[in-house]
Amino acid sequence: MKKYHLQQTAFILFLLLTTASYSQSNKIKYPEASPRQNIFIELGGNGVAFNAMYESRFHKSSDGMGFKVGLGGFTGSYTKVFTLPVGINWLLTKDNKHFFEMGVGTTFLHYEDTYFVPCGIPTSHYPVDVAGLTVDQKNSVFGHLTLGYRRQPSAGGIMWGIAVTPHFNENGFWPVWFGIKFGYSFARK
Repeated sequence: MKKYHLQQTAFILFLLLTTASYSQSNKIKYPEASPRQNIFIELGGNGVAFNAMYESRFHKSSDGMGFKVGLGGFTGSYTKVFTLPVGINWLLTKDNKHFFEMGVGTTFLHYEDTYFVPCGIPTSHYPVDVAGLTVDQKNSVFGHLTLGYRRQPSAGGIMWGIAVTPHFNENGFWPVWFGIKFGYSFARK
């Protein structure tokens, strides 16, 4: 089963990178003085819960290939979750305002679930279910995909988006996960 998921991941990466490499060889449609940069918060999405993200394009444009990195997590009475999503994405547009986003990446997940047995000793138990994904240990890594819509002004400003962001690891595939983002896009024309 693990080999099957590795093959799926490799195939998706191959398609994304091949398509993106081809697109980067084309003339840049929306050039800028420096690569477009975005900061945003994301609910759900690549980091499972709440994330603060930074994103930049690889070239001096508002579309094309780029990378994103963030910090996220949540805490509860007995649960602590920390996430570190990292990925590459590709933005496609026809009007430099409405974008189709697709991407792939990995997320480091630190999960602590502590409960007390009757004698008062804290203990943890694994495997656990985190947002539909089975996690076998306190620290783990899972893959994620992104397919979504983004509204990003051509001159910079408030940006927002919504995406379906499936997650997968060696224990399975969770296809139904969504993310909503809201932030600011920095453009230099």
